[in-house]
Amino acid sequence: SLDFWRLLYALLKQIHGGKWTESDATDNQIRFVKSALWYHGYGRPELYRLPSDGSAGSRELLLAFSWLLHRLSLLEQLLARNRVKTGDETSVCTCEDDLPNSQKGTTEVAPEYGLEDRVDVRYLQWLNGRLRFQWRSLHAQHQEQCKLLHKIHLFTSGSHMDQTLGHFSVTETDLVRQPENYKQLLQLLESETMQLEAFLEWKQLEPVYWQWMETVLDNMAEEGNMCESQDAHVEKSGLPKATSCCSWADSLTGQIDRLSRDLMTLRDQLHELVTHRKAAWCEKVRLWVASLIISDF
Repeated sequence: SLDFWRLLYALLKQIHGGKWTESDATDNQIRFVKSALWYHGYGRPELYRLPSDGSAGSRELLLAFSWLLHRLSLLEQLLARNRVKTGDETSVCTCEDDLPNSQKGTTEVAPEYGLEDRVDVRYLQWLNGRLRFQWRSLHAQHQEQCKLLHKIHLFTSGSHMDQTLGHFSVTETDLVRQPENYKQLLQLLESETMQLEAFLEWKQLEPVYWQWMETVLDNMAEEGNMCESQDAHVEKSGLPKATSCCSWADSLTGQIDRLSRDLMTLRDQLHELVTHRKAAWCEKVRLWVASLIISDF
């Protein structure tokens, strides 16, 4: 189970774009996995009750892993994130060239809190100013990236062997300037090829995996039914006898027992009444249908 926790930690860290190392504490890894699964909507409570030392829960982790495979297309996301980048990737910017300046009156003071734990308005203004500053910085970096990418495509236009493309990518331009980097690129391409081959092999064996998971789910359902029957048997049993020497405790226990017996008797009477009325109603409906049939003839 501990290896399974580490596997889920490594996979989810990659999905969320974070860095991970094997030296991370076990409880931190487990806490991150539980938080990430909760964020993605995994609602099985048995997983979140597992201990933080990773000593149990292998079948629950298997179920969560299968849920990630089906719900998030986990392997496809990992392939998309680990593919070799050409350097030409950029998001579409729909912002205006000149962003409006921040509103007047914003102040860059430290966070302050008012009475009764209410946030000061000046603190919200300070956060708004920081957010707008970060947004302007991101917008400027995005524009600079687009300009540099356009220059590379413009200066290398007509140099590519593929005439439909017509220009070099950022990676190809870097290889022209620094040919010694081709070994690193070749290693990355070989790693991506191995991942693609493993993914194709997985797609061939995937039906077998899901058939096996159906048997696992059936076993878990049977065990859940057994636990429910045991719980129901415990609930039907009477209250434990009080061993207290206090007279008021004995009196209270007696009153609870009498109330419990009265409720059980009332429940049986209601059940008999409902059964009797249901039988009378069915008989009435049967006679009414028979009369309708006779009148039709």
